[in-house]
Amino acid sequence: MATEKKTKTSTSAGKGKATAMPKKSAPAKKAVTPAVRPPFIIGDSEVEAAFQKAIAAAEAKIAASKAKVVGKYEFELQIDGYHFYLLANNGQLLMDSPAFTTLLGALNGIKTFQKAVALEPFIVKADKYKRFRFILANKYYGENYPSKDKCINCVESVQNFADCARIIPYQPSKEALRVFEKAKKTLKDPDAVNWQKIEKAEAAAEKAGKFEICREEDDYCFYLLANNGHILYSSRFFSNEAACRRGIESFKKAAYVGNFFVDCDKFGNYRYILKNIGSAPSFIGESYTSRQSCENSIASVKKFIVTASVVLADD
Repeated sequence: MATEKKTKTSTSAGKGKATAMPKKSAPAKKAVTPAVRPPFIIGDSEVEAAFQKAIAAAEAKIAASKAKVVGKYEFELQIDGYHFYLLANNGQLLMDSPAFTTLLGALNGIKTFQKAVALEPFIVKADKYKRFRFILANKYYGENYPSKDKCINCVESVQNFADCARIIPYQPSKEALRVFEKAKKTLKDPDAVNWQKIEKAEAAAEKAGKFEICREEDDYCFYLLANNGHILYSSRFFSNEAACRRGIESFKKAAYVGNFFVDCDKFGNYRYILKNIGSAPSFIGESYTSRQSCENSIASVKKFIVTASVVLADD
């Protein structure tokens, strides 16, 4: 935060010493309390200073490690907020962070991530479709990999580069800011949804597609599948079946409200972001190589949440 200058008050140099008096006493001025800026408002100068400090600290770590290859942290403003990316020295994406409301929040989030890498165990999980991804501190989820070995290689790279990576300064473009602000202003209100009408539509609908609950070792997750088995959404993991079922209801409510956005990351991959109700984290869809495929997936989600049954994978 920017520091405010304080006016020093004069004090006596010591006891028994005479103090010079003004020739003419001036009328007392009313004390003016300086305006205090709310702590959540971050100025450009504060962000710049924070980046300079973080960059210097990262460079010092790199110099101390004497590493021959280093990674880097880059930033991007997406529709759901600011993200930081951890990239290997060859440009491979190792970690895409959760969204942050501010750029300073994303910068500070790197410290939390580094601490988790140093102290928390990585868990590698495979879903029923033989896709592997790592989970760290139940907060950071890696990309999907086609084999366990490739996922483990990514974990090792994260461990190698998390604390040995340069921080690249970032300034969001006017277009990125415009899209971000527009998304916030166009959010639909859950109170505007006719939930009774939806309940009747679900009861009358012919079942098609399904929410499939799967037990993955000691955890549970769910998938929304189209009639042809196409994956429309893959959830994160839950500690028990009841929590997983509540997750399905949360996803359905958010989809009925309909705050869907198509986002393209810096690597050219499209995915939908479904804003959750309230301050809960957004739902992130599958990755697609084209915008049209992503938009088709959104249309399918809206269709199948009405008709999908909820089943256990063993049913």
